[in-house]
Amino acid sequence: MLEVTKRVIAESIRGFGSDEAKKPCKVLYRPEDEKYAESIRQFQGCPTLAITRGGRIYLGWYSGGVREPDMENYNLLIYSDDGGKTFSSPLLVIPSEIERNVHALDIQLWTAPNGALWLFWVQNNAYPLTAENDWMQGTEQDLRPVVRFDGRIYPDMRHTAWCIVCEDPDAENPVFFEPRNFDIGFLRCKPLVLSSGRWLFFNYDQLTDTYGYSVSDDEGKNFRRLYGPQKHPTPYDETMAYEKKDGTVLALARTAEGTLAQMTSADGGLTFAEATATEIASPNTRFYIGRTPSGRVLLVNNDDREIRHKMTVYLSEDDGETFPYKKRVGEQTHLTSYPDVDFYDGKIYLTYDHERTDAKEILLSVFTEEDIMQDGDAPIPAKIISKPKQ
Repeated sequence: MLEVTKRVIAESIRGFGSDEAKKPCKVLYRPEDEKYAESIRQFQGCPTLAITRGGRIYLGWYSGGVREPDMENYNLLIYSDDGGKTFSSPLLVIPSEIERNVHALDIQLWTAPNGALWLFWVQNNAYPLTAENDWMQGTEQDLRPVVRFDGRIYPDMRHTAWCIVCEDPDAENPVFFEPRNFDIGFLRCKPLVLSSGRWLFFNYDQLTDTYGYSVSDDEGKNFRRLYGPQKHPTPYDETMAYEKKDGTVLALARTAEGTLAQMTSADGGLTFAEATATEIASPNTRFYIGRTPSGRVLLVNNDDREIRHKMTVYLSEDDGETFPYKKRVGEQTHLTSYPDVDFYDGKIYLTYDHERTDAKEILLSVFTEEDIMQDGDAPIPAKIISKPKQ
């Protein structure tokens, strides 16, 4: 009965109202509007970073309005040419478009193998709160949380995944191609490039009970939509994967069960075996996993089953079977979340957020694998990159 209910809800929402989210929100270059000034931000979080071949650090996150979701939300992008000591004002902003009731959210950055910078974001339809569509709130227990705020409903179930690409991200004035809607779903973690050259994008679909993802065999020119095994409970899969030394793909996924789930592919990501629970503690939030340039496996995660705190880095020397090395990151003790990582010149660059509506901090930590393996309990330092005035 539940499956029937979900299907009816999904089809109803797919056919409800306009389909504005399939049109891109505007990309604003070097905006001067004071509404995007750091000093007045009341909410910011969910950061992401990518580093170019020349060492430029691009850092982006989700801000605007007083919370998430909010039709004042926008994505922003800044960069640093001095290793993260200083950062630019916003190079670009992708705002929600109130007049079209299109919500723009969750920027994600990635440097492709050819050095191009890919910037992804997500769009969905918001709806004015009227008697006609108030029924959507009733989907909360059947599909995922439905938010009502400031005269609008955010069913947040039908997403379109967008990208813009910059071929020369080290240029003095970086230029991005026109926005492209490459698939449906919610992309919130870095893609994986396999040794075969195949690209895996884990843009998950909240309208299904199976893990969804996209595959490209021509470096992102075309995509195929695939679905894997049954999900473990959570509305936010946020799957991330790495290729093991034997050629299999190990994917981990966020769950509401207090631990991460895992699934394995033996055919280059075309199919995945049944998802099973791991022993990796996780308080139902985003994590990072990937192979470092040295060949080790790095995991970044909140070291707790219930609370988003204890941001921790783990290092494995046996292809992710065990993680004997671990270190806490930063001095923050409450509500740290959403790590993202990139590597450059022997260093690990990690960003995460702290208290999205209170401290409103975006942090950056730069360290080495040796720092993780060192004895001692002192946390790895983290620097505040953005903190609006209180």
